[in-house]
Amino acid sequence: MTSGLRKAHKMIWMALGLLGTVLIVASINSVKEPLGIDSDSAISKIQKGTFSIEDDAQLSVSIEELATVNKLQIVVKKPLKSAATSVYVINKNQERSILLGSIDKKGLYTFDIEKTVKRVQLYDGIKKRIIRNIDLSWE
Repeated sequence: MTSGLRKAHKMIWMALGLLGTVLIVASINSVKEPLGIDSDSAISKIQKGTFSIEDDAQLSVSIEELATVNKLQIVVKKPLKSAATSVYVINKNQERSILLGSIDKKGLYTFDIEKTVKRVQLYDGIKKRIIRNIDLSWE
């Protein structure tokens, strides 16, 4: 390597090192809020108009009352043993009527539900078994 190539090589690596540092700092500063995946307290804060339904080591369930609908918030604190957990609305005949969505890993899940919904069910579609029934009464 000639002296000219050594100088160019040195300058390029110094520029890449500086550019990498600037990009890492910029990416860290661009995050607006914490993700809250590992910190359960950050994602399960109870706000005004929010009622806690269940809170145990695996799940935290709450309802936020809005003007036209309610928001069902399910915080999965520990991974569920079921790979395919679906959330259903249970009707008056104790049957699954409306699929709200699915739950797969740790985190916060929010579903819009009608104000008339009184019960939801966590159901494993692969094993065809009920995981948990949740009564949505807080009064």
